[in-house]
Order: sequence, then C-alpha cells, then structure tokens
Amino acid sequence: MFLSLPLPRRSSMFCAAVALATLASFAPALAADTTVTISNFAFTPTETVISVGDTVTFKNGDDTIHSVLADDNSFHSQALDSSDEFSFKFVKAGVFSYHCGLHPFMQGKITVK
Repeated sequence: MFLSLPLPRRSSMFCAAVALATLASFAPALAADTTVTISNFAFTPTETVISVGDTVTFKNGDDTIHSVLADDNSFHSQALDSSDEFSFKFVKAGVFSYHCGLHPFMQGKITVK
C-alpha cells in the first residue's frame, strides 16, 4: 500500500525552484543586440564583449560620413551618413579589431566569447 504524505510548503517550493533551474539550463541562449555609437569621431564603447550569435549595430551619430572595417576584413560597412546604421552578426568566437575606413585613428574592438 502506498501512502501519500503532503510535502511541507518549503519543500515543494524548493523542488519547483530546482525544476525551473534545471529547465533553464537546457534552454538555448537568446542572441543579444549591442549598439556601438559613432560620435565625435569615436566609437562608443571602444571595447565590447558579446557572445557568439550576437549582433552589433553601429549607428552614426556624427554629421560626417564614417565606415566600419574589421582589421581582418571579416566585416565592413558602406559609407554611413548621419543616422545611418550597419549591423553584423558574429557567428564565431574571437577578437575583432575594427576602424573607420575614412578616419583610421577611430578604432574599436569586439571580443566574442
């Protein structure tokens, strides 16, 4: 014969928390979007850390045309006029240094983990 005894309230809440944590660990991570602003002839933030699968959007907030070029040529934008944007999805881990093709002193770095 099987007796069913009610669990104390704290035990059942603990079991529910453990179950949710276990399920969350198997859920796929959602990709995130990060924005790098171009303003006053600089990329802000200068260094960014993201995860594989994340997208970075570069937004030109200057009155001057800029472009975004990876030092390893893995990505590049066209000329970005004021308020123009360029997005790139990073699909592999690594460190990606970049600069403005028109103003090479403008530099930044994205680390993809």
